[in-house]
Formats: sequence, C-alpha cells, structure tokens
Amino acid sequence: MNIDVTGRRVELTPEIRSYAEEKLGKLGRLLNNLEIHVTLSAEKHRFTCGVVAQGKGTPYAAEQTSENLLESINDAVDVLARQIRKDKTAKLADRREGAESIRRPEEA
Repeated sequence: MNIDVTGRRVELTPEIRSYAEEKLGKLGRLLNNLEIHVTLSAEKHRFTCGVVAQGKGTPYAAEQTSENLLESINDAVDVLARQIRKDKTAKLADRREGAESIRRPEEA
C-alpha cells in the first residue's frame, strides 16, 4: 500500500504525517494494493482532508472539513471505510445471487 501525504498551507510535521499514515493504513485490511493520496489544507480556521484511494477497480474519494486537523482525518477515513465496505458487500451479494454452482448445477 502506498500513501502519499501532501500539505497545502499546512506544515506537515512528522507527527501529522505518521498519524495520517497510521489511520489510513487500517484501510489495507479492507482492500489490497491500495494507492492512497491525501491532501491536507487549511483556510482561516478550517482544516480540510481530501483522500483518494484507488484499488484494482473502483476509485474511492472523501473530503471532510472541520476545525481540527486530526478530526478531519478521522472523518475522511470513516467515510472511505464506509464506501469500501458498502461496495464490497454489494459485489458479494451480486455474486451470491446470480452465480451457479460448479459442483451442483441447477436442475432444469
């Protein structure tokens, strides 16, 4: 899993970078071979965390804004995790409903 962290108008300290990488590293349990791009930005008193995750198929994106940088990172990770879980369960449900068994073909 590759994680790129970019800061715009935000000083990226090693603590912030490691915090973002730690939180986003948990998404690796949901999907393999993820490419994750994180953009942290600040405007006045608001911090925005934008995350784009690309696996083998569908790209996932989330953007969250709050008054605390760490809180916006947490919220963005939660949104991404929810999107990935929803997509995976939908794909599994489609596979289960429409698939024929190789061992026991449907009797006509």
